[in-house]
Amino acid sequence: MNLNAVNRLATFLFRFFDTKKATEPIIETLPQKPPIPFSEKRDNPERVTPESCGVSCALIREYIEKIRADKTLNMHNITILREGKVLYECSFDGQDINTPKMTFSACKSITSLAIGMLWDEGLISLSESAAAIFEDRVNIIDKLRTDAITVEDLLTMRSSIVFDEAETVTSANWVKSFFSSATQGKVGETFSYNSLNTYILSAIVYKKTGKHLTEYLKERLFEPLGITDYAWEKCPMGIEKGGWGLYMRPEDMGKIGTLVMNGGLWKGKRIISAEYLRTATTAHAKTPREIGNFNYGYQIWVGKDTDTFLFNGMLGQNVLGFRKNGIIIVSNAGNGELFQQGNFYDMTLKTFGGKFPEKIPENRRGRAELEKLTRTLVFGGGQTRLAGKNKIFAELSELCAGAFEAADENAPSFGLMPAILQLTQNNFTKGVKNISFAPDEDNVNVKITFEEADETHVFRAGMLRGEKTELSFHGEKFTVCAFARFARNEDGCPVLVVRIDFTETPCSRILKFFFEDGKMVCRAAEDPGTEFIVRSAGDMLAEVLAGTVMERIAEKLDMGYVAYKLEKILSPEIKFDYKTRTISK
Repeated sequence: MNLNAVNRLATFLFRFFDTKKATEPIIETLPQKPPIPFSEKRDNPERVTPESCGVSCALIREYIEKIRADKTLNMHNITILREGKVLYECSFDGQDINTPKMTFSACKSITSLAIGMLWDEGLISLSESAAAIFEDRVNIIDKLRTDAITVEDLLTMRSSIVFDEAETVTSANWVKSFFSSATQGKVGETFSYNSLNTYILSAIVYKKTGKHLTEYLKERLFEPLGITDYAWEKCPMGIEKGGWGLYMRPEDMGKIGTLVMNGGLWKGKRIISAEYLRTATTAHAKTPREIGNFNYGYQIWVGKDTDTFLFNGMLGQNVLGFRKNGIIIVSNAGNGELFQQGNFYDMTLKTFGGKFPEKIPENRRGRAELEKLTRTLVFGGGQTRLAGKNKIFAELSELCAGAFEAADENAPSFGLMPAILQLTQNNFTKGVKNISFAPDEDNVNVKITFEEADETHVFRAGMLRGEKTELSFHGEKFTVCAFARFARNEDGCPVLVVRIDFTETPCSRILKFFFEDGKMVCRAAEDPGTEFIVRSAGDMLAEVLAGTVMERIAEKLDMGYVAYKLEKILSPEIKFDYKTRTISK
């Protein structure tokens, strides 16, 4: 990383940490999240009973109960497939199994398939110099310095390039920044996980074919598998990010996992060569034990001690395939995992790692018990009544009669969108101005108007079930599912708790509104929370500054101070005054 890049990143971090001002991005970008189509008619995988695929309902019920009991997982969706058939699926809280989900790095494995198709067509050699492919965009000095980096080195995360995701917020030309970046380690030998390796693979697809990654894969992968509802974010130069930014339904991720499981065949048709997939799902790079029990193939993780392959994205996005029995587990979550450190992997490997027959006798009672459990996973545990509804709404109507105006010096840095999403999307709030509430007893929800400096968000939070709304943040549209709960704290202060799940993402915003003495205080939090962000920030700074003149400064950085600043951003307490007030008679 050069000194100019360090300075730009330092400038950005100072802006982000300043809670008294709205964060100004280093580079302005157009909305990154494209509209995602939602087809009513689509090629859904066949739904079958677990027993017809050789798996007992009792085993699945025990597995899901363990998943639900482990709060560190913050599970959103689980889909279980075998032989391309869905034998079980469920959503937790307000999540929707039919919503295309942000896959984060799990989509790296799909980018690898595109490279495999290029290889199958004879359009690329894996030993080809990556810099040579971009000779018209890389200056002679950088080309000579990085000429040894091959396509295979990109696939195996052994390019040694330092320029990574953290620095993309300060650069518009990612190809140029990649090849002009500093290097660390030995090319072709040192494993260093970096999503920009995958971005360059995406750029290679365009360079070799004249087609963008999604356009290239549409006719070769997505259409043959009946995948219609997806979208892939692009860089400022218009290239798909490749290593992140794909939104896709869990069942469609399961289809792609099935394709890999079947060695490149889909319903008898060859989609990609078995030779490439054998190589892609073979371990080429050994990874540190602390990041999980998987080594690395061609953008696909490979079990160290198990015959498994894995598409893995941070915060709990996975497609885990068991090659001996053909079972595939697709998961979406909102936890604090960067790789495979969580309990999900041990639970899943122990549950589904054994032998399973082709089918077993149907068990209606066991299936009824499993279906009953599935219904209780949603918000409220399947409850359909709200005790004391009239009293609750009468008090809410009294407390919330009017609007509340932000009266806090930290308000300019606080918005409805979770901070981690603001960072990943380079889409920052201009700060909250006013909040108002309109309780609706008939529909058992609360209408909330959240006014920021440059845009207003209106949504409903349900007290019996989640209420869905599409919100736009500077042109990026997200579907949210919001819940509300009214209670009193230990001091008798009335509290309205609102949870807003950004259902296409792993992220949620939690707002607690305290009403007392003609004032309102909003205590905010988000999932994933401060602990994850602090850990990630420390790792990011260490990687970004490694080998630079600022490395020694970074070593002395007080992470306690970083945690304090992040706490103010991620979990702020914002004070509000009544702006208008209607006196009840």
